Amino acid sequence: MFTSAQGFYEGTALADKTFHGFRLNHPDGNLSVDIINDGTTVVSLPSDDVIDPSAYKHWIWSKDTITFRWGDNGHLIMEML
Repeated sequence: MFTSAQGFYEGTALADKTFHGFRLNHPDGNLSVDIINDGTTVVSLPSDDVIDPSAYKHWIWSKDTITFRWGDNGHLIMEML
């Protein structure tokens, strides 16, 4: 099921979608975003019953290109192109 004609994807046919996974580095507080869309890299999502500090904190699949930048107030801004 799509939330719209394009945009974030909630279905199971993910082969043509781009994965965006958000990780938080606990020792220094840095945020990183893994972008995977090569069709060969395995995406490992965290298990609900295991606490892993290096696991993704949040993730999305999108058909659109998404750019990321920091706003003037320190918030992460995601723009769908």
